[in-house]
Amino acid sequence: MDDDYLTVTMLSAGLAGILHRRRHAAEGGRNDDGLLPASWRAGFTRLWWRFQAQNVAPLESDLELLALCAHPLSAWPVGLLLSDQDLENCLLVAGELSGFAEQGARLARPDVEAEWMENRVHLALRAAASANGGDDDVLVQTAYAALRRLMIDHPVLTDRDLIPWERKFDRADNSGQTYVRRLVEIAYVARPVHGPQNYLRCPACKNTVPDLVSSCGTPGCGGGAPEHMIARPLAVIYEQHRATRRFVHDPGLVEARIIDALCEESLQGVVRVTPYPGADVLDILIEFLGSDVHGQPAVLETWGVDAKDQVSARLLGRGFVWPATMRCDQQFLALPKHRADQPGYVEDLETELDGRVRGVTVIDEHRLVRRVKATARRICQ
Repeated sequence: MDDDYLTVTMLSAGLAGILHRRRHAAEGGRNDDGLLPASWRAGFTRLWWRFQAQNVAPLESDLELLALCAHPLSAWPVGLLLSDQDLENCLLVAGELSGFAEQGARLARPDVEAEWMENRVHLALRAAASANGGDDDVLVQTAYAALRRLMIDHPVLTDRDLIPWERKFDRADNSGQTYVRRLVEIAYVARPVHGPQNYLRCPACKNTVPDLVSSCGTPGCGGGAPEHMIARPLAVIYEQHRATRRFVHDPGLVEARIIDALCEESLQGVVRVTPYPGADVLDILIEFLGSDVHGQPAVLETWGVDAKDQVSARLLGRGFVWPATMRCDQQFLALPKHRADQPGYVEDLETELDGRVRGVTVIDEHRLVRRVKATARRICQ
């Protein structure tokens, strides 16, 4: 009972189930069993024993615990053995799962993902890549990387913007709809409009903002004065819904920054960068090119990079697994700078990885790029 991270992840998974049922009911669905999720009950029980161990009067009802979930964990009447950073998180924010709780729910119960739009988006992305690549693994890889980057670079799309993508990736399903359009319709909210549309966006991450003084709220975003944008759709404008923004676009920003930094002209011919190799087995594959002992072109060294932008270092460490199918000379878990700069974040992450994941180096995005460039210079000498 001394593992409070397990308690928190159980409660988070339970909250995910409760919110899913609430949305289902709002859409006219039914909850036939009438019971709270098993993970919620397990988390409540573990928490009850923690109250008992600290001689604190336990909570009397689920409603009381639900209300407590909207407060920082540090303010709960019972002390929890979590990192100082994690204790400052709530499980619920404005009636929705916090980023910390979403991370915990996914770790506690992987099938919770099936209840979220995130799973549908990834399935649609893979389907579009597979349909357009056919039996050619290289083409599937290329299509996957291009479509994923489309979602990272374009939180807002118009039906006019979509036309060239449908021409480039033109495979259609039995109904005649292209897989690319199906992906967009799943990952974005479609809004029928007439004429040009004005909106504001963050200049750094390109997420929309409601007014000139608003912060976009994207973790680690450099921000800046909101930009006035004009979209010129034919009839529809698409904006990413919350799940795509939280689980594809925002975490993908660090991947895009690393990829772009490694594709600069000075590295051409020495460093080959493959985004999302194996259709997302890893985030980035880095190959250093040179000549073998016979003077023939060869790959001298291979590095793999998995980039993660998550709230809790402890939960990230517990859930992280290096893909067994991807063998590299060096393996990196890359963090965005805003996470690596948080006091104790790297130390907490390395503590959780120690003894469980071998051969993986935790590194921030800028140090990774510098190390790649230094290795490239060494190879060129």
